[in-house]
Amino acid sequence: MDYKSGVIEVADGVYAWINENCATNAGFIVGDDGVILIDTLMTPTLASKLLTVVKDVTSKPIKFVVNTHFHGDHVYGNQYFLPAPILGHENCRIELDTKWDANLSRYWARETLRPELERINKTLPDVTFKDQMSIWLGDREIRMSYHGRAHSDSDILLYLPNEKVLFVGDLAVNKTIPAFPDGHISKWVDVLSKVEAVEADTFVPGHGPVGGKEEFREAKDLLKLLNDEIRAAFDDGKSEEQAAKDVNVGKFSVFANQDRIPQVVEMAYKAYRGELD
Repeated sequence: MDYKSGVIEVADGVYAWINENCATNAGFIVGDDGVILIDTLMTPTLASKLLTVVKDVTSKPIKFVVNTHFHGDHVYGNQYFLPAPILGHENCRIELDTKWDANLSRYWARETLRPELERINKTLPDVTFKDQMSIWLGDREIRMSYHGRAHSDSDILLYLPNEKVLFVGDLAVNKTIPAFPDGHISKWVDVLSKVEAVEADTFVPGHGPVGGKEEFREAKDLLKLLNDEIRAAFDDGKSEEQAAKDVNVGKFSVFANQDRIPQVVEMAYKAYRGELD
């Protein structure tokens, strides 16, 4: 899928680093006296590239690192940005710690990644919050907020109210079926309804291209469609295998990663059976 990648300035001093093929994105905000970095990516190589990207834009130091949630493709690079404080939701610290082995094993299954993953040290957020928290770069406010269990139990938004820019992590991905290793589909749909009320003109997703209100609505509508389709199959007593075959995502069938639908079904069935927190 072709779309604009690389460093994109989405507002004055506000940058998205968009990777191709729906790989993990990052972002950074440049203030008068420093930088806020949003996610640190997965491998030493990617973290190094990200640092180079920031340095190509500004010589100002990284003052804060923010983790949008605990999944390794977004946070394993944390160690390479110390001693900057790492900020995240309180559940991000808990989940990154307690689910470390399961989290790592997802990526360890890809043999080509192992030499890099062997170099990763567990590096947890050391500043956490519960509901909301603001960071200020000079007179620019960056609001961080948590809206409940969704893609994980640690997903946060970063919102720039003056610029109407919203960094959403994996709460809403663009032009792709979302990954679902920790997703609670019905709660996720509810959270996206709340997020849609945020007054934003630009959204930077955890995967896929930068979008606007229409693309955010697409991500929300896709998740709602998946929930409706899978819930109907569950209520009809269909097996997970049959449900995965029967799911019809309609116009979203052109989105990347259609092979994730069986995992979406598996996790949705767990949610419907009350097996997820």
